[in-house]
Amino acid sequence: MKSGCSRRDFVRFGTGALVSSTMLSSLTGWQRALAASADTTGYKALVCVYLFGGNDGFNWFVPLTQAGYSVYAASRGNLALPQTGTGAPLALTGTGTTSVTASDGYQYGIHPGCTELWSLFNTGKLAVLCNVGTLVTPTTPAQIQAGSAQLPPELFSHIDQQVQWQTSVPNNPARYGWAGRVADLYASQGYTPNLALNIDIGGANYLQQGQQTNMYVLSSFGGPTQSDLGAPILDDTNPSSGFANGAARVQAATAILNAASADPNLMVAQYAAIQQRAAAKQGLVTSALNAAGPLATMFSSYADDNGLGLQLQEVARVIKAQSQLGDARQIFFVSMIGFDTHNDQLSVQGTLLPVLSKNLNTFWAALTELGQTSNVTVFTASDFGRTLGSNGSGADHAWGNHHVIMGGAVAGGQYYGQMPSLQIGGANDFGAGLGQMVPTTSTDQYAATLAAWFGVPVTSLTTLFPNLSNFASATLGFMG
Repeated sequence: MKSGCSRRDFVRFGTGALVSSTMLSSLTGWQRALAASADTTGYKALVCVYLFGGNDGFNWFVPLTQAGYSVYAASRGNLALPQTGTGAPLALTGTGTTSVTASDGYQYGIHPGCTELWSLFNTGKLAVLCNVGTLVTPTTPAQIQAGSAQLPPELFSHIDQQVQWQTSVPNNPARYGWAGRVADLYASQGYTPNLALNIDIGGANYLQQGQQTNMYVLSSFGGPTQSDLGAPILDDTNPSSGFANGAARVQAATAILNAASADPNLMVAQYAAIQQRAAAKQGLVTSALNAAGPLATMFSSYADDNGLGLQLQEVARVIKAQSQLGDARQIFFVSMIGFDTHNDQLSVQGTLLPVLSKNLNTFWAALTELGQTSNVTVFTASDFGRTLGSNGSGADHAWGNHHVIMGGAVAGGQYYGQMPSLQIGGANDFGAGLGQMVPTTSTDQYAATLAAWFGVPVTSLTTLFPNLSNFASATLGFMG
């Protein structure tokens, strides 16, 4: 099953957003309800690192305390990492004088390929959110077995869980992601970014699609590739495209678009308008990046790292150009693929997690270079967790999962949320005998905590996240 999204998918999503100007100008009920002002003081950015396929969080963070490790090893079988010695997890001690423990009282270690994340955690720059997943209401295995739980539809399905993670409305699958709804909120209150609030570098996603707003797409190889409505940019309007007679070509294409924008055919006029906006934003981005200049921090090349390094490099370049762009709020989307580890999990994850660790550390170095460590928060997301039980050499689709949040504003060196029992058939198992952990924290709470730090009024959170009021706490405390 496909675990990523193609550029063709993005165009399909983007063209679905072409609606009439009347629809675009109308405010929906949820927007009218948002009376409190969204904050635009200073500069803040969120960076979503999406791990397509379903990363195995239970081999990313492993209990080292003997009682916890024994249960873990029995459940994981041949997927278990050794407790000590070569290939053992790196002990997470936190920033205090004594080793930090999770909610279960156990000390944990991080996958041995994540030496950089280990250091970031222990110096207070990284936090771990435990067992988070798509939930409509707080749910227990007992409720599931009794048939009284309201479950998200199509659990354990890649595409459905990707949509639910990114929209954070699991009981009412929608086209509009939570970052898109945040952008809609800002737009409804008069915030008009010069580029876009949502900037996509990692491929097609639902996270950033709003009802009134659209993501802007940048290539990880430098520069824009599509307009803010998903239409491919015409190279003819780009004087640096490399075509022969470039200046004359641009002049001719501009004249054609100018004429088309006044065409009585609405479709022709709208297409011309999209291309004109795209050309203008292309010029804005190119000028801003050139004026900001190159980064001193060096990222890895595409061949070495699944493309994540070049994606994060582009994010850092845009952040460096923030003063030229003049936008106070930005949400970025980057991604990795390959986490659907039904086979060879130890080997595959042993390759992917070091890539993630090294690149997040390099991005931290870039933020340090730019003086933006406290203004940018990075967070991971993925389709779902994986089963504790082995299917031979891998693990199958499950539900709850662990994630990390990195940034100078993060209250790092700590665990948030409730660690589940890692016993198959235990207190947190779905009940199918596979070790599918029922989440103890919802994606709504995860996203709401990030949105509140970003500047969304606390009074607006339950409107942006309709199921948030079902949970005892709206936010989780990991943002300091």
